[in-house]
Amino acid sequence: MARLTSDRKILLVLLALTIIRGLIYIAVVPPWLAPDESTHFEAIRLIGQEDLWPTHQVYRSTPMHPEMPASFEKFRVWQISGLTVPAGRRNPGNPAADSYVDYYPAHNSGSAVVAGNYPLFYHLVLSPLAGWLKPLSIDAQLYFLRLTSLLLTTLTVTAGWFMTRAIFPRFAAYAVAVASFLIFLPMHLYINTALNTDVWATVLTAFYFLAMVKIFCGASGRIWLIVTFVFGLAAIMAKPTTLFIAPTSVAALGLYAARRWNWRRTWRGVMVAGLVVAVAAGSVLFFQWTAGGRGVATLSFSTDAVDWPPTYISRESLSTYLYTVRWGFLSFWGLFGWANIAISTAWTRFWWGLTSFVGLGLVWFFIRQIFSNRANSRLTAGQRDILTVLLLAVIFALIGVYTPIVATQSSRWGPPSRYLFPALLPIALLFFTGFKQLFPARLKRYVLPAWLILFVVFDSAVLFGRLIPFIYG
Repeated sequence: MARLTSDRKILLVLLALTIIRGLIYIAVVPPWLAPDESTHFEAIRLIGQEDLWPTHQVYRSTPMHPEMPASFEKFRVWQISGLTVPAGRRNPGNPAADSYVDYYPAHNSGSAVVAGNYPLFYHLVLSPLAGWLKPLSIDAQLYFLRLTSLLLTTLTVTAGWFMTRAIFPRFAAYAVAVASFLIFLPMHLYINTALNTDVWATVLTAFYFLAMVKIFCGASGRIWLIVTFVFGLAAIMAKPTTLFIAPTSVAALGLYAARRWNWRRTWRGVMVAGLVVAVAAGSVLFFQWTAGGRGVATLSFSTDAVDWPPTYISRESLSTYLYTVRWGFLSFWGLFGWANIAISTAWTRFWWGLTSFVGLGLVWFFIRQIFSNRANSRLTAGQRDILTVLLLAVIFALIGVYTPIVATQSSRWGPPSRYLFPALLPIALLFFTGFKQLFPARLKRYVLPAWLILFVVFDSAVLFGRLIPFIYG
């Protein structure tokens, strides 16, 4: 009972920090500066306020919100982003008379939220709220809608807490570390307190992981199996970035069956390695076979087939892959605005080095605790299996992010960090696990304080040393 009371107090503090930090990011980041925020707002507005389904024809014929141009000017969105209002609008003297895509094409390429080309479940959920907010100014509407993202982010932190406590019930430090990673990772609160489908996909996937962990850690009854299936399916329907859930579920079923039927470790290793290879090769081939999966929207909403580069992997394409790995890494730790506000080079180099050491620590942990003789491991069979599943989930998520680049040999598919956010719970847990291995046994009590100091300092430095001066300087 004492432990439960202590857990509740710690969780309440973490949720309070989530809300406080989230409100700060909502207040600091101007409307429309987060990725695709205006495109999602427009789709929600059309459904909730105009009672229109966002089709190609509707976008062409429906005037955008009359306050949109003034809001862009008020918050200096074009200037901060380094872009300018296109000169070729149909009504240069009266931008409010234009359709949304005529006024705002610069950031719309490849990301237009249009029926038949994008899942609209998130927009349907928020459309009633948008209808109630219609009497307010467009700025107030967006800020209220952003609060729904903060609520969903708070649920993600909650799911992360309970997921980690289920895996490590005796060590609250793991749960605190995972929650603080979510709270003080600048890009996470920047993206997931904005108006976009990433926060929707992240929270659904978080509860998918929570339910699956419960199964592996001994929860009885079919309810958790049903919850896992429902949230997994809902997440996949929310956004294509969650497709890694499918192979993750296959891996979970395989490892669960292997444990139940007492397969040898060798056979388990062959199964896991074979699944990773099959997913990597299959995703590239599927992407090429379907000419890029779902259609790519352009400024004119063309859905014609795209002429991809050669489908073989050549030596000349290696530089492209290296470029996108670097770009994706920077994006994860700090690439704000419309991908034009980057953290300092010193911070980037620091995270390169630390992530490399953490990766080595994670490898050492898996060798000693997961792949070693069971008698030498301090983990239960359920803990070993679920940690393996979470590692595979991260690998599958990375495959999903980089598949378009490998399949097309093109950097035009640059991998923004938000594509990885559905896998953020296992990323946070594994990163802390690897981080912990960097400390000798006599210093283990300092791991969590060092972790908290690192992320609090980093988040504060980014917010007050980079974002605010860039936007308001």
